[in-house]
Amino acid sequence: MDFTVDATATAVGDVVSDLLRRHTPVWEAEFAEPGGFDTELYSSVHRAGLLALALPSANGGDDVGLIGLHPLLRALGSAAAVTPTPGTVVAAAVATDPVSASLVETIVDAGGHIAVAVSEPGSPLTTTPQTSLSHGRLRGTKTAVLHAQGSAALLVTTDSGAVLVDTDAAGVSVTATPSSTGWGEYTVRFDDVAVPDDRVVARDARVVRDAHRFALSAYADGVLAGALRITADHVTQRVQFGKPIATFQAVTQQLADIYVVGRSMNLAVTSAVWRMSEGLDADRDLSIAAYWLAAEMPATLRTMTHLHGGVGVDITYPLHRYASIVKDLARLVGGPMARLDELAESSVFADELAESSVEEGI
Repeated sequence: MDFTVDATATAVGDVVSDLLRRHTPVWEAEFAEPGGFDTELYSSVHRAGLLALALPSANGGDDVGLIGLHPLLRALGSAAAVTPTPGTVVAAAVATDPVSASLVETIVDAGGHIAVAVSEPGSPLTTTPQTSLSHGRLRGTKTAVLHAQGSAALLVTTDSGAVLVDTDAAGVSVTATPSSTGWGEYTVRFDDVAVPDDRVVARDARVVRDAHRFALSAYADGVLAGALRITADHVTQRVQFGKPIATFQAVTQQLADIYVVGRSMNLAVTSAVWRMSEGLDADRDLSIAAYWLAAEMPATLRTMTHLHGGVGVDITYPLHRYASIVKDLARLVGGPMARLDELAESSVFADELAESSVEEGI
């Protein structure tokens, strides 16, 4: 197991880091543009050629896998950047056949974006989609679809695989739903939508679900790292009783707990993407990352806010955006109990339990 970052990933990280250094975020913005995201930053990501990285070389891409996209997603999270980049690069990564890759290429070349639709009512990140694709007709409802409004297409998981659907197709309706961040989040309904055979991206919907889970977790890993950087700067510069508060024992203990959460999240995400790149089953690592995101990150951001005092809840102060993003991400993955149930029910854990029972003579 070698987690060394290769040259491609390093180059991607350098490009996106340079791009973000030149971007000036507006922390109190509510993303009023259609789709609910930072349109200026997304345009910069497009011009830098980052959206096409995962496409095949025959379609103007660089054949960069998810492991090469990890630095991009993490850097966007670290900057609390709200763009449809995660959904678009996921679509590019899973569109491996010539027809679907060509469709994604057309959208990316035009600077458009693709929204990923996985979750369903009462079943976040569902493993058993109730959205049906039968005889070329799509029916069902998807929830928590980021940046669906204004998207060129939707990447939808169904009971028969994953398909690309034009957002403006007849029978597609998009309804905005509230979010802590103010980013664009939507419920999308498909009412007998026609889907040609060449719009099938993957016969197994789990491919899209896994890539989507990875993108959310990698972005969340970056969000936590960015928030920790802000918090560390604050506690080393904030002086009370003639000393930086970072030197107080209670503060150092809280910072240590934050560090452990951050390293654990990063390990789960890194292990997951490494396994995916090696063609191995990454379900357990992805499940752990989603659980860690839902169970530990909201409390960790509350601790960071507490360490900032009153300034932490000021909407013009950067930490407020990070805390809001974490609230939304924790909800998008379904909360801690849903993700813990998934871990408990996974075949990997069941096999381990069975082996343990045999060894103990149960």
